[in-house]
Amino acid sequence: MNNRLYNKGLVIVLIIALLIMTAVGIKLSDKEEEMIFTGFEKTVSEDKELTEVKTSGYIFVDIDGAVKNPGVYQLTDGDRVNDAIIMAGGLTEHAYTKNLNKARKISDGEKIYIPAEGEIESSSNSSGLININTASISELMSLPGIGEVYAQRIIDYRSSKLFGSVEEIKNIEGIGEKTFEKIKELITID
Repeated sequence: MNNRLYNKGLVIVLIIALLIMTAVGIKLSDKEEEMIFTGFEKTVSEDKELTEVKTSGYIFVDIDGAVKNPGVYQLTDGDRVNDAIIMAGGLTEHAYTKNLNKARKISDGEKIYIPAEGEIESSSNSSGLININTASISELMSLPGIGEVYAQRIIDYRSSKLFGSVEEIKNIEGIGEKTFEKIKELITID
């Protein structure tokens, strides 16, 4: 009978110890989150740039169109278009990649649009070039270095005056010599 009473007491002590350990663990977990959050606020207020502190070495890219899982993905600085395609689950079977440079390095905040077959045919001429005077926003976004913002600027520009030459695309704010070099062989005004 003493052995039974001893065993019951031992079980009760173990249960109480387990409850205390659980409570302490939860409390410590909350304290750790609070410390992390507090430390994060301090870092942000000192550096004044949340993105640089939080994403040092990382970039975020929005990939859309003919990929299996469109969305915003975190990649490493220096990654390429192909890495973003892989992160998005790969291309769909109808992806149009003729004008897509999969080896191009991507930059933070970039929008990559992969058009589907047939989506780009309307403004490409027989040589397969994109007509910057008639291309849709998605067709323009298929060009390397041209995201949604630049594509919209091109459309806004040509709504008041059609491009007289492919070089005139450099009149678009943000499209300089480097971007022009990437796209000059892919565009036309005819």
